[in-house]
Amino acid sequence: MVKLDFVFVPSLINIDGVIEGLGIYSEEKLALDTLKKKITENWSMGYKEAQLVMWTLDSDDSEAVPLKHMYANTCPICDERTFWTDVVEMNALCYLPACQAWIESSDIQEKRVDCGWPPIGYTSHSDSIDGALESLRKYGARIRTSMIEDSDIFTHRTLLEEYEQSLKKESDDST
Repeated sequence: MVKLDFVFVPSLINIDGVIEGLGIYSEEKLALDTLKKKITENWSMGYKEAQLVMWTLDSDDSEAVPLKHMYANTCPICDERTFWTDVVEMNALCYLPACQAWIESSDIQEKRVDCGWPPIGYTSHSDSIDGALESLRKYGARIRTSMIEDSDIFTHRTLLEEYEQSLKKESDDST
């Protein structure tokens, strides 16, 4: 029999503050997959917070180790309350399957933040999470405006190209 040293406990908190436990798992990946699946499948249920914690077994520690602590926010692209910001890992993801806008620390440049919107390949870079959010908000507003008139994907690609050109122009003007 395999001896367990840790257990992983995912949970959600609804708008009324009620905690919904999602089980106790022997593997972090299983616990995280359960949490992500619940958020994705129940994005309209009114959850406001999610956690994944690790407890050490056979220990007198009275505190769990937080591995993820996420808060639900309005997505800057799709405008739904599906944008979960993880304050432990300092990243964010929209769990609405059709959107999936994201923010994360850059793997390439230290102290840079990357963000994007996968459906059309939009990516941007910023010096902070707030800057990345602002970039996604501006792009999301342009998308929502274009959808009023025309929902054709080519309109979105044109907006992306225009936005990239405006960033280049701003960069050129500042040098």
